[in-house]
Amino acid sequence: MPAPSPTVEELVAVLRRSDLPTVLVEGQEDMRIYRWVEARLGNRAANILPTGGRDKLLSVYERRQEFANLPVAFVADRDMWLFSGIPSDYRGVIWTEGYSVENDLYAAANLESLLDAEEALEHQQTLNAIVEWFAFEVEEYLADKPYKVSNHCNEVIPFGQTHMDENFRHSRGFRPPEERIRQQIRSDYQLQLRGKQLFQILERCLNAPLRGTRYNISSLNEIALKMTPAHPLMGRLIQEIEQAMSDQKSALRQTKPSQ
Repeated sequence: MPAPSPTVEELVAVLRRSDLPTVLVEGQEDMRIYRWVEARLGNRAANILPTGGRDKLLSVYERRQEFANLPVAFVADRDMWLFSGIPSDYRGVIWTEGYSVENDLYAAANLESLLDAEEALEHQQTLNAIVEWFAFEVEEYLADKPYKVSNHCNEVIPFGQTHMDENFRHSRGFRPPEERIRQQIRSDYQLQLRGKQLFQILERCLNAPLRGTRYNISSLNEIALKMTPAHPLMGRLIQEIEQAMSDQKSALRQTKPSQ
């Protein structure tokens, strides 16, 4: 059983006591990606500390004056704010380019080249159906209605199908989304469709019953991190973390009283 994530009070207390520059990120699930970021930062920065979710991270951000003597960078997923915009109160947070850090990783990795021609066709058909459902949920969100985007792709599209399950459609009160939103997400799906579903769809297509070589999400993450020559979006995150740390260290030096 995983250990419970720290409370906001515990996180603030840790930062008050620390003298090690720190990068706060969201959840434990993304730490395999952020460990790679930490290795790229090397001795230039910082300990990476998961907070247990975006709400907690932003709550700690709001209390940053309580540990003002410690350089801290905050990195968060845009999530549905990708579609509605980021509130101005959080301009100092480093945001992913896409929906989540998984999207930023996926977008540059060319993982879909692992698919053969038949698998690629199934992948595109499944992707189209997931995009249609996700566009509906984005519309619900933008209309301030209850929405849910955490479903596994297999709940939306059962094995052996490439269209949305009728029971699932009924349970969500699904209606076809506006074409403009559907097309917006489809044309930029690597950044705008939730990253977890991107990896789930790919994993599903790469694990067909008669397929010789199989991949799980962990191995796909590793391929994306280690076998991709350039990571422009991940590189942007690293550069912004480095810049945030450098700016804060310079400000602290300027405010430190001379001996």
